[in-house]
Amino acid sequence: MKAIGIVCSPRRNGNSEVLVREVLNAVVDGAAKVLRPNEMKIRGCQGCYACKEKGRCVVEDDMQELYREIEEADIVVFGTPIYMYGVASQFKVVLDRLFAFLGSAPDFKSSLPKGKRAALVVSQGYEDAQEYSAHIAQMKESLRVVGFDEVKTLVASGLNELGEAAKRPSLVQEAQMLGRALRSA
Repeated sequence: MKAIGIVCSPRRNGNSEVLVREVLNAVVDGAAKVLRPNEMKIRGCQGCYACKEKGRCVVEDDMQELYREIEEADIVVFGTPIYMYGVASQFKVVLDRLFAFLGSAPDFKSSLPKGKRAALVVSQGYEDAQEYSAHIAQMKESLRVVGFDEVKTLVASGLNELGEAAKRPSLVQEAQMLGRALRSA
């Protein structure tokens, strides 16, 4: 089983990354690959629909690596913080570019192989875990539409310090339980 993490936070070792790593550690024994879009050169979707014509995204940048990794993985764990009442821009760019999996298939059905599972790990400073639930539900549904058969979520609220999630045993345990659920599904 191959699992990867896509940490869409601009902060290395931040709360999103801490929790994504905990999920991954519970999914696979050993190190899982973690990709950081903030450290990659990824342009926004150009809305050109070339993916519909060519069968793939024609924008040649580091997103091509993410496409390959996602296609090869059984489980993809996305991590993003909430910034300015929404997911981090790095996640939104990746999500928009995942449209290529829809555009490259007839009738906008996903070209992703069946059976892929995903998790969306969201960290936020706001204490109320339900505060951004509608927005998080929209991102979860977007991942499902892109072609993930199952998308689980973990919302980690009240995190305002870098790496604070690692100091909350109940939150670490919740991330590990999510990883075990993804593994056994």
